[in-house]
Amino acid sequence: MADHSGQDGRLQLAGALRRSADHYLSEQVLRDALSRSYYSVFHLGCALLGKGYGNHDEFLKDLRKRVNNDDLSQTVERLREWRITADYKFDAVTRDYSGDPERFRNAASEALRQGQDVYRELAEQFGKE
Repeated sequence: MADHSGQDGRLQLAGALRRSADHYLSEQVLRDALSRSYYSVFHLGCALLGKGYGNHDEFLKDLRKRVNNDDLSQTVERLREWRITADYKFDAVTRDYSGDPERFRNAASEALRQGQDVYRELAEQFGKE
């Protein structure tokens, strides 16, 4: 059984990040939402796994083992890729979406929807512990 001490704060952070990720408009706000979406899933996953991670590859590996759901694990990995794009690829709209902010917005909106679904599914699994 996992030690749940200190996880209440992590769960509160995960929930706050999720709520923040669900409200976006501009490209900058959308990028923030993508980052927060991944981190809401990351912190919830850490709570589910019962430990913190400084290494996201290790986190993804352990989460993959724990949830035993390839679709869910792959979606979390894609959310991480979106987080990297949002935080570090300043020219993503130009480079990856032919300068069309609406194409970026549509793809990012789908990623945020997937983040909501993953968060919900992980929260249900955490509740079953």
